[in-house]
Amino acid sequence: MRKLKFFTSELSPDMDGMQVRVAGWVVKVRSVGKIIFVVLRDREGEVQVIFKQNEVPNELFQLAKSLTSMSAIVVDGILRKANTKEGFEIVPKNVTVVPSETPLPIDVFQETTELSKRINYRSLDLRVIKHAAIFRLRSIIVDAFREILIKNGFVEIQTPVIALYVAEGGANVFQVDYFGRKAYLRQSPQIYKQLMAGALEKVFEIGPAFRAEPSYTIRHLTEFISLDVEIAWIDGVEDLMDLLEDIVIHITTRVRNDGKKYFDILGVEPPEIPEKPFPVMSYKEATLLLKEANIPLEGKEIPHMGEKYLGEYVKEKYGYEYFFITDFPWEIRPFYTMKYDIKLPSGETITKSVDLIFRGMEIATGSQREHRYDVLVSQIREKGLRPEVFGYYLEAFKYGMPPHGGFAIGLDRITMLMLNLDNVREAVLFPRDPERLEP
Repeated sequence: MRKLKFFTSELSPDMDGMQVRVAGWVVKVRSVGKIIFVVLRDREGEVQVIFKQNEVPNELFQLAKSLTSMSAIVVDGILRKANTKEGFEIVPKNVTVVPSETPLPIDVFQETTELSKRINYRSLDLRVIKHAAIFRLRSIIVDAFREILIKNGFVEIQTPVIALYVAEGGANVFQVDYFGRKAYLRQSPQIYKQLMAGALEKVFEIGPAFRAEPSYTIRHLTEFISLDVEIAWIDGVEDLMDLLEDIVIHITTRVRNDGKKYFDILGVEPPEIPEKPFPVMSYKEATLLLKEANIPLEGKEIPHMGEKYLGEYVKEKYGYEYFFITDFPWEIRPFYTMKYDIKLPSGETITKSVDLIFRGMEIATGSQREHRYDVLVSQIREKGLRPEVFGYYLEAFKYGMPPHGGFAIGLDRITMLMLNLDNVREAVLFPRDPERLEP
């Protein structure tokens, strides 16, 4: 690939005398007698450009005088060693200024700008190195997720976002008019990744999912990125938990090794690398602990306050920030979840299911899937759904669908929690919630 310019992080005093091109935004202009110092910032850092009246053409010197904060410039010049923080500076030979209106709509030097306003002007907001560091770390998380799965023989897939099926049930779906037919924005790639596990055996997908939920919390969005995994020929949900542990450990290792400078910029300690196995408690054990703490369930769902309490309990008792909750009731799991053959003494049916909690918040949910055609059809009916709607999906289960299972990790949440952010919207470039549809 042709080298267009250098990032400031690629420059060093060893390049003394070398001609370089840098580009970015002016963050400081300081005039001392016949010398003008201009500090240029790109996504990686800063570099000083020095304009000496007797060293550069007069037109360049006059141009330097006209530069203002956040002027966008391209500098061609000679790098030379200097007594600066970086150990070098650039003597310009040519400077191109990109036209820009002033004043800017937000102060990019003020880290306390209201989040909503920052999102409105994301392209300006991310000129703040601290804010840009969030998305450099998010990128590492995605790359680490993909890396470990590719190395373990998984195939990356891409499946439709517009779907005929509502895999997760409920009314929290966005309906769209698909050329006169009723369709939906997917709640997950569930249907498709199961079908592909029946052929490619080990698959994963990184893509958007949608929930039409009027939630205004710091942890919910109507559009989010899901890290989905599905794997065939499993023996049980324990295989999924083992893989989840490996993924989390790999992601944590990568963000610590490759993202240290970004954590330093954020002023945040990177998460500790956990050891296998993570603590495990059943849904029943979790709800008993919540009952003792006088934390009520939401129906049969564990509320956020409950997850937070359980996270503190596990951290204090076991020293772990991660733990699993298993064996959720059939009542609160989707139709494709495999049930245990036996019921609890209360008569309740439980499922081969699991949630992964990190720092008091659910970041992943998964299960072994029901692969037996007749049983699956029966479960669809139990959930009040019509099997005929799932024609192509069910058809595949007639022809030897292997035992399989999978899970999904919420990228936005795990990013928020690993970086100790206050709001999931900080971890998403252009978040969508019930009130925000732009930019």
